[in-house]
Parts: sequence; C-alpha cells; structure tokens
Amino acid sequence: MGEGNQAAKAGPEFKVTMMGTMALELDQRRLPLGSNPGGKVLQLLLILLYTGEEGVYREELLAMLYGSGDSSSPSGSLRAIVFRLRKFLEQWGFPPHEYIRTEGGIYRWDSGALQVTIDARKFEKKAQKALKSGREEDYKKACNLYQGEFLSQHTGEKWVSAISIYLQDLYFACLKAVYDQLWAKREYGELLELCSTACELYPYEDCQIMKIDCLIAMKRYKEAMQVYDKVVAQYFEEQGLPPSEKMLERFQLMSSQIRYTADTLRDVQESLHERERMDGPYYCSYPSFMDCYRLLSRMAERVSFNYVLLCCTLLDTKGKSLDGSGDFIKDASVHLKSAIAGSLRKGDLFTCYNPSQYLVLLNGTTEEYCTRIYQRIDRSLHLWEGARRLRLNYQVMPQNLMNP
Repeated sequence: MGEGNQAAKAGPEFKVTMMGTMALELDQRRLPLGSNPGGKVLQLLLILLYTGEEGVYREELLAMLYGSGDSSSPSGSLRAIVFRLRKFLEQWGFPPHEYIRTEGGIYRWDSGALQVTIDARKFEKKAQKALKSGREEDYKKACNLYQGEFLSQHTGEKWVSAISIYLQDLYFACLKAVYDQLWAKREYGELLELCSTACELYPYEDCQIMKIDCLIAMKRYKEAMQVYDKVVAQYFEEQGLPPSEKMLERFQLMSSQIRYTADTLRDVQESLHERERMDGPYYCSYPSFMDCYRLLSRMAERVSFNYVLLCCTLLDTKGKSLDGSGDFIKDASVHLKSAIAGSLRKGDLFTCYNPSQYLVLLNGTTEEYCTRIYQRIDRSLHLWEGARRLRLNYQVMPQNLMNP
C-alpha cells in the first residue's frame, strides 16, 4: 500500500482520523457519518483513502467488502456503492471532481485540489522512518502520533484487523526502542509520559510494568503500588488471572522500599486495622493470601497446630471446566464467595484464585473436618437457582504435604 495522499496544489483541507475515534473533517467541518458508521459506502471511502495513489485491485476490493459473502452479486453491489459514495461526496460539499477513478482494474482515490491528511498514514511513515534511522526524536514523534486502535468501529473486518495489527506492531517497536534509549540515559520523566500514554491505549501487563519500573526508578513507590493494585484488580476481574511472577517481583520491590516516618506511624497502625470488623472468615487478595500462607508455614515449624489448604472449584454438570468469561461465571463466582464466607469460622482465610476457583486456609482443624466444611459450602451454594448448572469439586492438601 502506498503513502498517504497529498495534493499538488492548495485547496480545501480534508482531514481523516482513522486511529482512536474515527472522524472526517472538510475545512474543519465535521462530516456526518450517518447512523451506520460500519456501512459499505463508508468502508469503501476508507479503503480508497488508506490505499492512496497505489490503489486497490477490484478483486481485492471485493474481498475486503464482501469477504464474508454479504452479497450474492458483489460486482453489481460495488457499482452501486461507488455511485452512492459519489453522491455522499456531493452532499458533504466536496468541490466537483472525479475522486474515484478506475484504471486497469484498480480503484484509486484522486484528491484533486484537496489537501488530504490521514493520521494512520502519517504515523506509519514516521514510524518506518524512526525504525530505519534509530533516532530517539523520530521514535518519540512516532509514538506521539499514535492515537489508538485503527478503525476500532470496524474491527470485525479482516482488512481492518490486518492493518490494525501492523500499525500496533510499529507502535510497540518504536516504544520499546525509545524506552531502551531513555532508560539508558535515565530520563525517567519523559519515559513515564510515553508509558502512561501506552497504558491508556493498551492496558497490557507489559506496558504497565514499564510504567511501574519508571515510577520505581523515580522513587515514587506509592504511585507505583497504586498502578500495581489497579492492574491486578483489572486482570482478575476481566480474565480471572492472578498476578504474574513479573508483577509479584515488582510488588516485593515496592513493598521493601516504602518507608514511613515516626509522625505517620499512628496513621499506619490505624490503616492496618480492618475497615469493617466481620464475624466471618477473612477474605483477602491472592498476593496477601500467599504472604499469610507463607507466614503460617513458618510459624508451624515452631508452634504445633494444624492447618489445611482447601481448593473449591466450580465445574459444569459433566465435570468439565467452566468458561472463564461471561455473566454466568461472574454470578457463580459471587455466589460461591458468599457460600464460603457463610460456612467458615472467623479464624479461617480464603481468596479467589480465579472466577471458578477459591482457596481456603482452615486453621486449627484436620483433614477429616474438611468434608463437613465442603458440604456446608455446597449446600449454601445450591440455595442459588443457577447452581443447578454447576458441580462443586474440592481438593484437600494436608499440612504434611504443604511442608515437605
């Protein structure tokens, strides 16, 4: 695909925004896209604008528009769409010109006297230049030009997905390269801005870790901890995933660096207390559960007492794993949490490992008692009507296996 269109002479400005929020502006006037921004007419316009002077072969264009078999007569439909697009351009107030040209089976956009700027093409050109030059300034300019997913309203289209992945790869290649350069120069402030923008566009773990590392390098540990807490909560709620080893490493580093003065000791002590005293078992996040479990294991080496790790797992009625997404698994997870909370004692501890699995640490009890605990949880869970579609499985790991 060729570079973006640039008119040879001055004329009205046609600004095309394809990344982030899609928009078309003619001489700073926002053009109405109608009630169907995913329609074929607009798709045709976007394809022609993006492919530019190079154009697109008729067969390829038909595949891009009708790849999923939306039309029994794609050739006739294409002619109709071209006709409708020309009418749209007239209605939008484009200066008279033959903007859509066909030569040798290739469809092209001819800007005529328009000054066309396309953000996706501008970014693509700058990113390619940066990767070729290796210059820090080029990388930063490319990263700043990237404003989000390519045509996010058309993500179901294969041609859009292919370009979106290509542009995204260019963005992350530039981001990684400038990250290494700025990190080596210890220019953490500027790097933090780039990482923060990347996190807003793509809240991926790798982007968040880059941001956390910047904050740690700047000794802004509390802010780094806030980013960590937000990421862990987000990954768990959306995907049911516990913190990765990389995230846990950052957590340990941040925890070891946060320091309090004597003046704030009382506030710290106050913050350690439970916000609301509950009579039931103690529920905590998975990282906190890990710390409690490890502490308990150490204490058991010196003080004689029993504790058992219990894993409760939701399965379907055939005994197979549940899909980790969807409203049903979320509802089931909430009801299982409630069933566990109502079945344990105050000194017991539990956490959600993923939406279909909860870990329970039973203190001062034996393996035989776990069966009764499981039966309580199972009875409580089945008070919920949706539990008819579930089976609750449990596994027990006694103390002698937890401490080899």
